[in-house]
Amino acid sequence: WIMQIQDSSVLIWFLSKGGVLILTTWLSQAAVEEQTSVILLILKVLCHLPLHKASPENMSAILQSVNGLRFYRTSDISNRAKGLLSRWTKLFAKIQAMKKQNRNNSQ
Repeated sequence: WIMQIQDSSVLIWFLSKGGVLILTTWLSQAAVEEQTSVILLILKVLCHLPLHKASPENMSAILQSVNGLRFYRTSDISNRAKGLLSRWTKLFAKIQAMKKQNRNNSQ
């Protein structure tokens, strides 16, 4: 259902209501139970969400869960986790650079 939502305000609402924590819980449980299809689906959902709008605490939790999948026994999952972490790293670096530039411009 989440993948079908295109309205960013709805996705941001989902994040603000604890959606990331729910996904984190599901991802951790799926990893323990080795439910690879569930893990792959959650990783796809995470790609769809505007996680730069999530709270830092929630991002910390999901980052830890996805980071733990970098060495998962299935290469498809480990590669997707690495790709997602790389994507997030670039996104957050870009956001930080824009914030720094805005601070400099306002001074």
